[in-house]
Amino acid sequence: MICNLCGKEIRTKKERYTHVEDYDKEKIIGEMWCHLVCFRKAMNRDLTELEQNAKNMLQQAGNIFSKISPELNINEEYIIK
Repeated sequence: MICNLCGKEIRTKKERYTHVEDYDKEKIIGEMWCHLVCFRKAMNRDLTELEQNAKNMLQQAGNIFSKISPELNINEEYIIK
């Protein structure tokens, strides 16, 4: 098995690894296998300049919205079945 992030072989009997599946409703449309170290590194990477700018703009928009309509307490809720 090959790590989708570093391209090196995953030695399943010696190394920790993870398997990620992508679903569209109940159908698997993609999957990837990664060394756990590679996966953690990818998930904890620094944001790009564009991503950081987008994050800052969304925070500003949220602050403005909360000042305009403080009576609305909007919290997103995700339900995973």
